[in-house]
Amino acid sequence: MKNYYKIILLLFIFLSSSCTMYRSYYDFYHHGTESIKTNSDFKYIARNVMGRAKTTYHLTSRRKQEIVEDGLIATAKTNLQSNMPLKDNQAYANLSIDVIKTEKGTAAPGGAIAVTTFTVEVVISADVIEYY
Repeated sequence: MKNYYKIILLLFIFLSSSCTMYRSYYDFYHHGTESIKTNSDFKYIARNVMGRAKTTYHLTSRRKQEIVEDGLIATAKTNLQSNMPLKDNQAYANLSIDVIKTEKGTAAPGGAIAVTTFTVEVVISADVIEYY
């Protein structure tokens, strides 16, 4: 009889627990070489230099939320500039801004997701060129 109760208890725990679901969205913006002076000679100094910024919002808990002071793109740009500071006659080229939004939650009826955590990450990448 004890085994019967254990099986029922395990079945109840299994059925009442839910699986964690993730859903991601991706956006990007690309600024190509239109800012490069085509009538001047230049060379590539670095390729694919990156800056990142990320924040997470906890929608169902009373946890302390992360504060974004200047905005994610501005923070990622500052991070990019600290990773590769520009010198005289240098410029960023082929600038890409990637925005990744990730929702975490539990399954809801109808194939929906009950979101509990929302994360936004911004990645800025660029090449560095130098004019002669």
